[in-house]
Amino acid sequence: IIHLQGQEYKDLLFILAGEVSGEIQDYNGKVLKVETLKAPDPIATAVLFAPDTSLPVTAVAKTDTRLLAVPRAEILLLCLINSDFLEKLLADMGLRLTVLAQKIRFLQFGTIRKKLAGYLLDEMRKQRTAVLSVPYTKEVLAEIFGVTRPSLSRVFSDLCREKIISQEGKFVTVKNAAKLREALTAED
Repeated sequence: IIHLQGQEYKDLLFILAGEVSGEIQDYNGKVLKVETLKAPDPIATAVLFAPDTSLPVTAVAKTDTRLLAVPRAEILLLCLINSDFLEKLLADMGLRLTVLAQKIRFLQFGTIRKKLAGYLLDEMRKQRTAVLSVPYTKEVLAEIFGVTRPSLSRVFSDLCREKIISQEGKFVTVKNAAKLREALTAED
């Protein structure tokens, strides 16, 4: 364990090597993996500048991990003297917020099929095409959806078999958007 949920977060931690998982555990012991970070990702950038700097997740090393701790004051100084650093820090905060918002949004869909259908339809709207460049790996998508990667892969395979989508690498072609919309309204 790198940092416990609820502990004060005073230094920005950068992952120099390894993989770290952000997890929330309820009182019954059930664990929700919020995200997985890999080198050279920073951990919890926004928390460092929040009014309440207690970490909302437990940071757990999933592999041998090396970290660099940079005090908050040094981060502020870097932001003042280097606009590129400031921009990258703000972009990281924005990305984390976006991923968290997506995760919350997908909790409304009951099945993995509904979550994936909603995601693909959203991407079609954003990218304005049926040939989608999916910015996340299946592992990351599974984390966003709150499901296992093998289960998500099965749903991808089902949609391909049913000729609703086709997939080649990080590109997904939506062949039947109407069937994806039907999936959103189907009974669980």
